Amino acid sequence: MRDTLFNPLLHDSWGRSARYGLDRLTNDFPSIRQNELVDVLASNAALQQFAQPAVKALAEKIADKQSVVILSDARGMVLNTVGDMQALQKAERFALAPGNLWSECGRGTNAIGTALAIDDGCEILGHQHYLTSNQGLYCAAMTLQAPNGQVAGVLDISGPANFSHPHTLEWVKDAAKNIEYLWMKQSLHADQWLMNLHPQIQGLDNLDELLLIFSDNVLMAANRAAMQTLSINADKLSKITFQEIFPTGEQVENNVPQTLYCYRQQRFFYRLRAPARVIFPVASTPSSPLCPALRGDVAKMIKLLNAGISLGINGETGSGKEYVSRALHQQSRWRQGKFVAINCAAIPESLIESELFGYQAGAFTGASKNGYIGKIREADGGVLFLDEIGDMPLALQTRLLRVLQEKEVAPLGSSHSWPVNFAVISATHHDLGQLVAEGRFREDLVYRLQEFSLTIPPLREWPALSSFITQLWQELGGERRGIYLHHALTETLAVHRWPGNVRQLRSLLKVLLALADDNEILTVDKLPVQYQRVADEVVPVLQQHDDRLIAETLKRFRGNISKTAKALGIARSTLYRRAARVKA
Repeated sequence: MRDTLFNPLLHDSWGRSARYGLDRLTNDFPSIRQNELVDVLASNAALQQFAQPAVKALAEKIADKQSVVILSDARGMVLNTVGDMQALQKAERFALAPGNLWSECGRGTNAIGTALAIDDGCEILGHQHYLTSNQGLYCAAMTLQAPNGQVAGVLDISGPANFSHPHTLEWVKDAAKNIEYLWMKQSLHADQWLMNLHPQIQGLDNLDELLLIFSDNVLMAANRAAMQTLSINADKLSKITFQEIFPTGEQVENNVPQTLYCYRQQRFFYRLRAPARVIFPVASTPSSPLCPALRGDVAKMIKLLNAGISLGINGETGSGKEYVSRALHQQSRWRQGKFVAINCAAIPESLIESELFGYQAGAFTGASKNGYIGKIREADGGVLFLDEIGDMPLALQTRLLRVLQEKEVAPLGSSHSWPVNFAVISATHHDLGQLVAEGRFREDLVYRLQEFSLTIPPLREWPALSSFITQLWQELGGERRGIYLHHALTETLAVHRWPGNVRQLRSLLKVLLALADDNEILTVDKLPVQYQRVADEVVPVLQQHDDRLIAETLKRFRGNISKTAKALGIARSTLYRRAARVKA
């Protein structure tokens, strides 16, 4: 084909396709069964969550082009197809449906597989496809990068080759950039630093900015723009320090744009946002009273984790078990390693074994040709968090116990074992003792997983709940948009019973944030009806505004009297008088 002689991308891709030994006339395409697809979808839940809004928006944009939007995983396996499937030929509808593999080694030159091969965007016109059966299609695709720097999947638009597609690749690239930006921002934990950079000051706070996330001075995550501009590859994440990237800079919070130079002498404008103060609503044992100052309990748990003692966390669904576990990880000696979480209740039983222990290439139908190391080996040097451990199948409990005892793991289909060293935190809302009595959980595994146990009380019993609500609002980015919660609204939320615990509170705050305008102070009337209370029932009267509350609110609004008075629900003149007394 003439294109392959003059187009280096096509020349290389066709060359690879030929070396794979593919028959250009074949109609035998690689795919997986429906029950296997369920497992694949479960293991790519985060990718689907962050891609969904962009996929929907793209589908609306191409509604008149008889095309579909496709999301695939990092192997090229189709996860989701949205759009006008009926307008495509029957064979094409089947080929583009979830469960079909579009890697180069399986289907030759095509936009999804070739994008994965080059880790970049590309478009393949009908006749440029290697397999003749695909030459009725036009495809444009862009890879999607997870915050850990690894390729997570591909976003693609496919449609009839006879349609004009002058802007399709540009649309796909813009949508991919949106997905990666949202994913990066949402991956920030409460105890991490967020750095926004751009060579031009007007480039800050938009999709083109560079994003870096630091934990204890170590770079933990970066977006595509940052990795390309600063020449950082995925292998450097969790290893390279702030000082190595910015030799003359200091890790000091700057909400006003500043300038600094990286190690390559490039100048950047930047903002550096400090982590929120972490509040630990933890009781050391189920029966002990909740301590108002929890530092002693936290220090004890970190000591135990540092010593390799397994921690078991009990608590109602949504009470923040993973939230606390991540915070403990970041303050322990394991923080240089990953925090690897697996929800034993959310993943189908057939997938848990391969997810935990990994598998050798070709271990089962649909297995990646490169194999998979598994969550246990991913956690080597860090923390393995086993959520809803009470739902782990009994057969797998024996394998897990052996790994914890022998500190080595053998993937499915392999006779070789790899040594591992990690800390374990398990969490459950079940009574494991009851499960043992019912024969559904191994007693020896309980002893191994809960060498020390603690209970997170339900949200309604947390101390200083108002402070936690404010902290959570900061984590979600409310204050970065200049949006604040009125004191009456915060107090109203603090007395709610929260049957859904932290998860319910977080969801409500996300709704409020999504509906709010920038630089707004949200009042009680912004709450959904079921959350509203009469303000007089929950808000202290003027005399009850103590000096500490006034001082903290003034600090939050950086001394702005108007905003502080509005947030407290008092007159400016009253605040001037009270603030003067505080300063005195």
